[in-house]
Amino acid sequence: MLRDVQALTFAMGPVHRDSEGRRLRARLAERLGARLGIPVEVVSTASYAELATLMSDGSAQLGWMPPAIFARLEAGGLHLLAAVERSLGGYRGVLFAPADGAVKSLEDLRGKRVAWVDRDSCAGYLFVKLALQQAGLDPAELFASEHFEGSHGGVIRAVLRGDADVGATHAQTRPESDDVLLAGWHPYAGRDGMRALLVSPTIPPDVICAAPGLDPEQLDELRHALLSLHEGDVDDLLDELFGGARLIGAKTTSYDPVRVAMQG
Repeated sequence: MLRDVQALTFAMGPVHRDSEGRRLRARLAERLGARLGIPVEVVSTASYAELATLMSDGSAQLGWMPPAIFARLEAGGLHLLAAVERSLGGYRGVLFAPADGAVKSLEDLRGKRVAWVDRDSCAGYLFVKLALQQAGLDPAELFASEHFEGSHGGVIRAVLRGDADVGATHAQTRPESDDVLLAGWHPYAGRDGMRALLVSPTIPPDVICAAPGLDPEQLDELRHALLSLHEGDVDDLLDELFGGARLIGAKTTSYDPVRVAMQG
């Protein structure tokens, strides 16, 4: 049993907020609770701001969050426990345009309209913007307009409607390659419906953090439970919920590229 803890809340942001998500969270709560020997509740928050509040005021002891959110909240005393080991190759951001459209290369971007996901989205904003800067292009001067759609689906729909000329979304690539295996536009426009114009550097994976206030022994118990969650997993729970087959150890220095992208 987790020492001196009677019950535990594991919070995540606004993901899997449907009936299937509720089933996945219930399964995770049961499995993690069995590892820790205490009741566990897994909750989905309406926003990352709400997740930050739950973690900072102690209402939640564990939190699953994307890299940029972790980088923003880390100064508040969060403890990095684990990261998601992604099932496919490199997770990247990608700038894309309709395959049959006028934008065919970076040289065609000047004066175009771009759709981003969110200012805290690594794949849908931060890392694509960083890749443009590394290519010698300043997004603030390059584009005629920039809009934030709030989701990857919103970005792709904006491009499909013609409300934006290009957009940014997530992509999985072959290891050590820019070849796109799977991208955010595939469910909406098919594999060949969009053209990848620019692929970002690899993005560090999502993290599982503990709230401030837990002592080293409690942190060790939580880390051990998380890193062993994949053992005996016959139903692919972790892959369905987190997008990776297991949780692995993580270092805060691995997220330095995220901090650099956020400063750009």
